[in-house]
Amino acid sequence: MLSQRSIETLIDLAENKLSQIIPFDRDDAREIKILQSCVDELKAGAPSTSHNRRAARIENQATNSARNRRAP
Repeated sequence: MLSQRSIETLIDLAENKLSQIIPFDRDDAREIKILQSCVDELKAGAPSTSHNRRAARIENQATNSARNRRAP
């Protein structure tokens, strides 16, 4: 059984890969389909609230980082 942290990491990696793929041919389309299935399967096996909390935490870190850059 995978830990929650491992599942979240795998979801993030697969989603990052999906966002970078530019489908030029059938192989690319097949890879997109496989990766999307993997993401769906991982999300189905993981509590969605945990992934949502992680996304919120990342967003908060980005916001705080931007605020700190503006501070004198």
